[in-house]
Amino acid sequence: MRKILNRKTKKNPNFIFHVVIGVFTCLMLVVIIQWDKGLFKAEFHEGDIALRAIYAPYDFNVKGEINTKLTDAAIKKATDSILPVYIYDPETKNALIGKIESIVRSVLALRDPAVTTAEEKAAKIKEIASSYNISDVLISDISQLSDIDAFLNHARKAVEILMAYAVVSDEEYSRLKAGGIKTVQLMDKSTGETKIISADELLTLEDLKNKAESFSFALVKNKKERGFLLDLIKSVLNLNTVYGKEKTESEKRAGAQKVQPIYRTMEVKKNETILNKGERIGKEHIAILMALSQNENPAVKVGGMAAVIILVGLFMLLVTLYIKFYESGIMKGNKELILLALISILMLFIAKIIVVSPWPSSLIPVAVASMLIAILINSRLAIVTTCFLSIMIGIISGNRMDIAGVSLVGGIISVFAIQGVRRRSQVIAAGLCVGFANISYLIGMGLIRGLDFHTYITEALFGLTNGVMSAVIVTGILPVFENAFKITTDISLLELADLNHPLLKEMVIKAPGTYHHSLVVGNLAEAACEAIGANALLARVSSYFHDIGKIEKAFYFSENQPRGESAHDKLLPTMSRLIITNHVKNGIELAEKHNLNRKIIDIINQHHGTGLVFYFFKRALEKGQDEKADEQSFRYPGPKPQTKEAACVLLADSVEAGSRALEDPTPSRIKGLVKKIINNKFIDGQLDECDLTLKDLEKIAEVFTHILTGIFHTRVEYPEEPHNSNT
Repeated sequence: MRKILNRKTKKNPNFIFHVVIGVFTCLMLVVIIQWDKGLFKAEFHEGDIALRAIYAPYDFNVKGEINTKLTDAAIKKATDSILPVYIYDPETKNALIGKIESIVRSVLALRDPAVTTAEEKAAKIKEIASSYNISDVLISDISQLSDIDAFLNHARKAVEILMAYAVVSDEEYSRLKAGGIKTVQLMDKSTGETKIISADELLTLEDLKNKAESFSFALVKNKKERGFLLDLIKSVLNLNTVYGKEKTESEKRAGAQKVQPIYRTMEVKKNETILNKGERIGKEHIAILMALSQNENPAVKVGGMAAVIILVGLFMLLVTLYIKFYESGIMKGNKELILLALISILMLFIAKIIVVSPWPSSLIPVAVASMLIAILINSRLAIVTTCFLSIMIGIISGNRMDIAGVSLVGGIISVFAIQGVRRRSQVIAAGLCVGFANISYLIGMGLIRGLDFHTYITEALFGLTNGVMSAVIVTGILPVFENAFKITTDISLLELADLNHPLLKEMVIKAPGTYHHSLVVGNLAEAACEAIGANALLARVSSYFHDIGKIEKAFYFSENQPRGESAHDKLLPTMSRLIITNHVKNGIELAEKHNLNRKIIDIINQHHGTGLVFYFFKRALEKGQDEKADEQSFRYPGPKPQTKEAACVLLADSVEAGSRALEDPTPSRIKGLVKKIINNKFIDGQLDECDLTLKDLEKIAEVFTHILTGIFHTRVEYPEEPHNSNT
């Protein structure tokens, strides 16, 4: 196995990378097809018309509408389990202690020497009692205590102990008991901490006062003083706990939201009709079909995955074999294969998005992929890829062969319609052709299936929309692919054919003879390519730019020199050769600076091949220079033309230059010159590395002879118009 791999790698250094591209493409296509895949899931959408009847393949249950009764019962059970929240305020204790301290301070004021008379003292006692809502007798009794500070300490301690209990109102306590609530949540208002306690741990104010009696016995031994303390505490005690209604309701709402709806269950039996042909698909049908997908046997799902892998692998193998045997040129590089893989993956991804969306599957624009491949690579590969993509799209659409069919028809029509496209408006025309082809197919299928007029006309309109949409998409994204992959199309070439390009405008001013020469070469090369089936537009545009390297030193080239003068008369032949041959290098630099397309730059580089600069080589021989004149040093560096287009430009360039030297350009002399020049290039080996045949050379010679004869045709001599002295 390793030996086989090594042999293949030696033959094709890109073999491993090509394998990686193929495997990656297969994996991506399988992932896209299987994404969101389910039985019947992709085939139907709500509001569509069923094109076939569906029967249950096995028994299964369907989740129906929400069972309101059971769901409400579950919510009630969940909310009833939420314990009521009571909020305990520890600050109430501090407020009561502060109140007792204030009372004691007021009582101590009665001992002020300024209060001398009994009447003044009695008035002061009444004022204090009224201020704190306690009896004046209690104020009077407290004022007579011998150790008020000790009494105050006892009161503080009693309040701290008593107010540690959660005290609620009598009404709230009664509500708890009436509701049979056994436990509650007690939340500390200051810290936010919550604990669960028994409802019996909540006290009323009366319960707290009863507990105060037992505490007072423990704190004060003196019966009289104990009575004063008990009366004071009972008079100031207050509620410290309230029902947290908002908090309780918030928790109940949160508990209710956690309850999952309970749905009704509908049983579907094996062979039961789910959907009739021609029936409009509603929400219930979609629910049943979704349930059918979810209840698929795991073995069926695994089998489906295996089937997709097999089919994708099979089609990938077929495309690979086609490329290997019929498009072997594509295998020499990586750019075309990456482009083919990218277009295929993007097309299937777009198709999947449309399939899982509410949009009809007849909108899948497979013609976009077909047109892009036809324009950017070639038409034959576009047809093969369209067949592959159409079947895959049919599979992801729910095994709908009608969608595969319309994709195939529209895609192949787009390949033929896009042939020879040179303007973006022609892409729109191709899109209309696709649209009308889609209409014809969908109407025909509608009649075969016996669908009603409204249904198949609607489908047909979607088909027309598909074609127009495909053209718009191609028009928009074609420049992106051209720039990203550095691919020349006839559309971009036609834009370069505009003679207002900055380089051509500069040539008109600095090298007018070269400019005129380039235009004639363009016409010759274009006609030659048309005769032999090569890219005529590429040849013409490349001819316009093939001599841009002469702009810098235009005066050193014969077509820009005045008759009888030559800038080379005072130069050595070797220096002249260097100036002449350097125009190729200078042309490449200028072309790269102005971002001309790579194919044009290649033709600039190859348009002289390794040809001999014969004139200056002959001069070097005649002058008998000290240095031996080496023929190889007087040749262009090459390379020789690699394509038919480059060869046609080379021949047109030589023939046009040679024709200008003819003194009497009769048709027979022109024909002889053309054949002589072409034969010389052939004998010199300049055409060895391109695909031109002898038959092609004969056609090229005929075309060149015909055009040059037209250029140098003999004009009729008209008699001179007599001079009228009266005018």
